[in-house]
Amino acid sequence: MHIYMSCFVHHMIRKGIFYEMGIPASEDNADELEERISGIVGMKDADCSTTWTKVREWLENPQLKETLREKLSS
Repeated sequence: MHIYMSCFVHHMIRKGIFYEMGIPASEDNADELEERISGIVGMKDADCSTTWTKVREWLENPQLKETLREKLSS
């Protein structure tokens, strides 16, 4: 089992990315969000920096960002 340390979720919260996508995000669910996002973008076992690089790619692509939003909403 991977231990998540919310390496990029806190940044996403501060930047308002979750708010913009309509996803409830706080310190309370940061670890869960990090785990789910890592799995969605196919980086479940990668280190923080590598995962964040991939997440940024998804956020910069409107179609991938919508896919991420949909998967986090379900």
